[in-house]
Amino acid sequence: MKSIHLILIVLLYPLSSQAYSHLSPYSYCGGDPVNCVDPTGEDIVVLNYGYDIGHQHLALLIQNEEGKWQYYSVNGNNMYFSGSHSGGRTFNDVAVGSWDSPQEFLHSSYNVRNGNSKDNKSMNHFGFSEGFQISTTPEQDATMRNSFSKTAKSEYDLIDNNCATAVQKAMVEAGIPVSEPKIVPSYIPMPTPFGIVDVFNGYQMKCNFYTLPSSAFQSIMKWNPSGNYIQK
Repeated sequence: MKSIHLILIVLLYPLSSQAYSHLSPYSYCGGDPVNCVDPTGEDIVVLNYGYDIGHQHLALLIQNEEGKWQYYSVNGNNMYFSGSHSGGRTFNDVAVGSWDSPQEFLHSSYNVRNGNSKDNKSMNHFGFSEGFQISTTPEQDATMRNSFSKTAKSEYDLIDNNCATAVQKAMVEAGIPVSEPKIVPSYIPMPTPFGIVDVFNGYQMKCNFYTLPSSAFQSIMKWNPSGNYIQK
């Protein structure tokens, strides 16, 4: 029972940091992580574009091993109707750019949406004006980078594998809740003399995913109350 409790504490750690606000990991920057460089790589930003039902998007800023912020976005590259492309860009954006802070990204020439930006790799075609910054560990950042890179290579699906679900999947794999978290047993297949059997592999966090980007954004903010809302 003690081991189960320990696993629960580790998995839900991002929710617990608010209880120790006086020991903030942002002490090094005077409590202003948005406009300062984070040398420990302990942050992500969930980027939200729009609330109009037909114009929404969710993406991530994740720090790399050097503490630079990079842009991750699944853009609907496989949406084709009647032989022609429809929807987002014809390519995904994975580990794009190198910014010193979220605000530098938000005000950059890359964060632009105009009539020519859809197929222009020097712009992200969204021009985000808001985001939500969440404290993470370098290990969580690495997990999210790997998860997003794998998802970006899979076939786009408007319901089950879109911009919002890609962000939520990466976060949950790193132990960051995107909706009400549930702790469930995990099993892995292993060969035995009796064939392949599922063997207990500890516990993991599960969350329901939102298909609509704006709904996912609101839920992520709700379940990570120690995060910070940022604007351009």
